[in-house]
Amino acid sequence: MKKVINIIIFIVLIFSLNFTTKITIPKNIDTNVFKISTEDYNEKELKDRVQHIFNERCNAFITGELETLPQYFDTSQKYGKWCLQHEVKRIKYINDWAHKMGIKFTSIKPTINVKKIYPVSKGIKMIVDEEYKFDYIYEEDENAVTNSFGVLLNHYMILNKKDDKWIIHNDYYLDCFEDALKSYSGDIKVTKYESRETKIELPKCDKSKSINSEGRYNRVKAVEYADKYCGVPWGSGNKFTHNKKYRNYTGQGGDCTNFSSQVLGDKEAGGLKFTGSWNYQYSKYGSGSGSTSWINADAFKNYLLYSGKGRLIKKGNFKELTTPASEESCVAVQKLETGDLIGYAINNNMDHFSIVTAWDSHGYPMVNSHTICRYHVPWDLGWVNKNVSFYLIHIND
Repeated sequence: MKKVINIIIFIVLIFSLNFTTKITIPKNIDTNVFKISTEDYNEKELKDRVQHIFNERCNAFITGELETLPQYFDTSQKYGKWCLQHEVKRIKYINDWAHKMGIKFTSIKPTINVKKIYPVSKGIKMIVDEEYKFDYIYEEDENAVTNSFGVLLNHYMILNKKDDKWIIHNDYYLDCFEDALKSYSGDIKVTKYESRETKIELPKCDKSKSINSEGRYNRVKAVEYADKYCGVPWGSGNKFTHNKKYRNYTGQGGDCTNFSSQVLGDKEAGGLKFTGSWNYQYSKYGSGSGSTSWINADAFKNYLLYSGKGRLIKKGNFKELTTPASEESCVAVQKLETGDLIGYAINNNMDHFSIVTAWDSHGYPMVNSHTICRYHVPWDLGWVNKNVSFYLIHIND
């Protein structure tokens, strides 16, 4: 009994020492963060400000007005300058793409979901999900039909106050247009950007036929699954970012191939049978893991084409896939079917996969994909560099 009492006294002494020891902050830690009080900012004011900034930027997407942007960025330091230049590039690209396609954006609406707000040494850090809804029409259509698509971006941003207004110090996010911006300048040389892109002439292709739900690959369920777990709430009708049965590989090289494999192979989706090389190992205690052919883009492409599950319709650059052959009403990319896949290669290395989930009013393929969440997005949007090639892959029924 005495031994037990001594042990108890020893434990109490240890805990007393731990809790009364003075805490010393290392010299290399920025202590400014501790000087900012929650009284120094209003969360509603910050949310309203971010929504306003995003609204104005989306208006600039439509109008091409560049002169309105600088007021929202802290250009006294490099990060603010870079962020402004990036947004300028996006506006130029979106206007060029629209002009090339012969479309007009009638509305671009951002909806924000603020997930976290807290003070840091540079200002106020905010983690914000931004959900876009793009509406467009074909300009030359007499009875124009509105087409819509959506994207979800995850922002990690810092705001600071200047002249009593919150402005952007830094804004990091994975951008769905990133690859297309490399050839653009972020300089503002004119107040309004006017595109000089050459308009392409695509045939209006009828894609109204019904989707096949029979055979070994159920295209109807594949598309339903791709929509359900696309991660864009207004399109999916839910708040799922991904299916919890599966690991999210976004921070581990990208989730696009994993998502495409799910669309093909999950029992709730396309229902293609797993094999020894293409499979997913579920776990009772976690999210499991996929085989190399399940999660790696190059291995997935090779598996589809050599296993007989898929067939290559055509490989080529944008021009090669959108130039009509003689006496044909549909170009190569319009020969895809709903539930087929598009692979995106950079310098012949497979980088991305998407699933054809819809067609716009001119029979233009719309796709869903992960890593950056996309819902019914035009298949080429954000992929225009000369080093990009596309693999149009038909999934055999």
